[in-house]
Amino acid sequence: MVLVVGLLVWAGVGIASLLRPTAPGATGTGQEPVAGDPSGVPGQPLEQPSLEPSAEPTGCLEGDIGITASTAHDTHGPAENPVLVMTIKNEGKFDCNVNVGTSQQDFSVMSGKDRIFATSDCVQDPVDTEITIKPGASETARFTWTRVRSAPGCKAVSAKPRPGWYGFTAKLGDLTSETTQFELK
Repeated sequence: MVLVVGLLVWAGVGIASLLRPTAPGATGTGQEPVAGDPSGVPGQPLEQPSLEPSAEPTGCLEGDIGITASTAHDTHGPAENPVLVMTIKNEGKFDCNVNVGTSQQDFSVMSGKDRIFATSDCVQDPVDTEITIKPGASETARFTWTRVRSAPGCKAVSAKPRPGWYGFTAKLGDLTSETTQFELK
C-alpha cells in the first residue's frame, strides 16, 4: 500500500512538472541553454546583448549613414544669427541604430583655414541618444550660432567674426559632412 501511494505521488509530481509553464528557452532542468547552442543543452547562462551606445551606426553597413550640412538661409543680415542644420540620412536598405546625442555632434564654422567656432569646444554634460532610422528616412539637428568665436576647452575668445563668407561642417562621431558656405553681412 505504501508503495502504491509513493508511486502515485511520484507520478503526480512528474505530471505537474510537465504542465508547469516555462519561460521561452528554458529547458525544465533549472539551467539555461548554453550561449550560441541551439540544442538547448543545459550549461552556462545565455549572454545578454550589450546596450551601450556607440558612435558608430549599428544594424547597417558602413556608408549607409550620410551626413549633410546646410543653413536655413545662404545670407544672414547683421542682426540675424545663422541656423546650422545637420541632416542624418539612412541611405541603406536596413534600419540603422545611430547615436545622435550631443556626445557625438559637432557643428564647426571656419573662415578659410581659420577655425572660428565648434560646438564641441564648450559642450556641457554630453549625452548619448540612440535612435533607429528607417531606410530612406532622415533626422535633423539644428544649432543657432550666435556669431561668437570659441576655442578648445571653452577658453574665452574676445574676437568677433566679421562680415564675409564662412564654411559650416557637420560631424557625427566619425562621420563628417561636406562643407557648405554661407554669408554674414
